[in-house]
Amino acid sequence: MQSINTKSARSVHLGQKGTGKRNTRRKRRGLGTFDIVNMFLLGVFALLCLYPFINILFTSFSTEVDYYQSTFLVIPRHFTFEAYRYIFLEGGILHAFFISVGVSAGSVIYSMILTSLGAYALTKRDMPGKNILFTFILITMFFGGGVIPFFLVLKDLGMYNSLLGLVIPFGIDTYNMILMRNFYANVPGEVIESAKLDGANDFVILFRLIMPLSLAGIATIALFYFVGKWNEWYWPMLLLKDEELYPLSLKLRNILSDMQAADYYTSIGVDSEKLYSHGQDSASIIVSILPILCIYPFVQKYFVKGVMLGAVKS
Repeated sequence: MQSINTKSARSVHLGQKGTGKRNTRRKRRGLGTFDIVNMFLLGVFALLCLYPFINILFTSFSTEVDYYQSTFLVIPRHFTFEAYRYIFLEGGILHAFFISVGVSAGSVIYSMILTSLGAYALTKRDMPGKNILFTFILITMFFGGGVIPFFLVLKDLGMYNSLLGLVIPFGIDTYNMILMRNFYANVPGEVIESAKLDGANDFVILFRLIMPLSLAGIATIALFYFVGKWNEWYWPMLLLKDEELYPLSLKLRNILSDMQAADYYTSIGVDSEKLYSHGQDSASIIVSILPILCIYPFVQKYFVKGVMLGAVKS
């Protein structure tokens, strides 16, 4: 009996040794054909995704001659900052930038509070009239009251030509609230029940239990709100009359649609011979997306995880 056990142990040992040798040979072989082809295709796809941004970036530093002499990719042979000088010397850009930062930050905080409360209420199975309320919420995704009635209501409420008109009426996005509800639904019910047994109320459960466990979802939806508010120019165009209140998106939109005369460029210290419409437009695009590019790397890990979790749970 002992000899049989010894032989079986030796065979297992030899099998493990053989497997180890095969794994070592595979590692020595390096990358296979599939890996090389896969890396090549993904690299080409990544370059195709980066091409528009790189082309716009190079165009913003190029002259008109460089732009029309280039074919596939604009090469800034005569490197210039005139487009950026025009954007910042034209006036009001930095002021509009800080207005956008304040409005976007305030909107994110305000919207996240309302969205979190609404999403938590929709997770309550014993809430009276939950299905009816959820149906009314879904209707707002497909039907609206119209631009003119909405504008008249805001004007009667004193929100015309006020930054509050850009924040208060746009507190909740229906899609974001439903997505947040899906995140909250991932929290085990046993955890919530144990918190209730310890005497925790709904606000304690939400802010000290559920939200810390849903950081991926909170970061994802906060990014949605921030990007949407940062890029918004339509409602500021309708609700704001004073140019001093214009956010960055509306300010840059006006710059894109208004090419000044050559004598105006000279009056603000910009070389009109080096400034042209495509370069000016490209510089405006770079200025508008730069804050998003600075924020996204810090929330990217939460963003990918949050989108997957919120999309799976229903």
